[in-house]
Amino acid sequence: MNCDAILHDKPRQSLNDEPFLLWEIGQRRVIEHWMDHLFRSNATMTLWLEKDDEALAAAIRDTFPLCKRVDVKSGVPAKATDFCTYVDADGAIQLQRGSTVISLLPDQPTTKTWFAMVKKWLAEQQKFGTQLPEIETQIAPGVIIGHHCSISKDTVFNAPCWIGSGCTISGATIGPNAVIGEECIIASGAHISDSYVLSRRFIRPNTRLEGVVATARRFLDHATGEPVFQS
Repeated sequence: MNCDAILHDKPRQSLNDEPFLLWEIGQRRVIEHWMDHLFRSNATMTLWLEKDDEALAAAIRDTFPLCKRVDVKSGVPAKATDFCTYVDADGAIQLQRGSTVISLLPDQPTTKTWFAMVKKWLAEQQKFGTQLPEIETQIAPGVIIGHHCSISKDTVFNAPCWIGSGCTISGATIGPNAVIGEECIIASGAHISDSYVLSRRFIRPNTRLEGVVATARRFLDHATGEPVFQS
């Protein structure tokens, strides 16, 4: 079964200068979670880009070098399709029969859509446990820690939360609905909930993050995509 998606050529928010399909969700990117979902449906995807973006196309093709379940084309499909895949406003990946090619993203801030996907992924982790035991460990229901982390004994975890490999956490409170990307440093007294700290980020002592995305250069309210200021 083949299905199509179309990414409209209009301004989109970026995280660390990367397009939406390459934003991180745990160890993998949005496109990888997307293709896992389609693979379970025995589907492949043709992604249509209204504007040429060779860097994005190359990154997607390089992600699936052995089992290419996704093809990238420019323009819009000339004929109606039988199936369309897209993500809805609640962050769920949909595969819908029909004759209309639907925009890949809903009409809301991209960060809001992405964090809804993140929360669904965290809920799955809490329900089913880690699917990658070779690189991460579940230390409590819904609390998953990557390898080679240094975590002090006074750190508190509230499920669901996920900590990437190579992190250092000293006396912080993490969760619920929190993700700490790989190789982050979280200082003492930090409180992080309903938030995502992207990889290789330093969070200062006693910082409180709630409802934000911590990027390399700023904090964004993930519900609006707008910058916020932290004390």
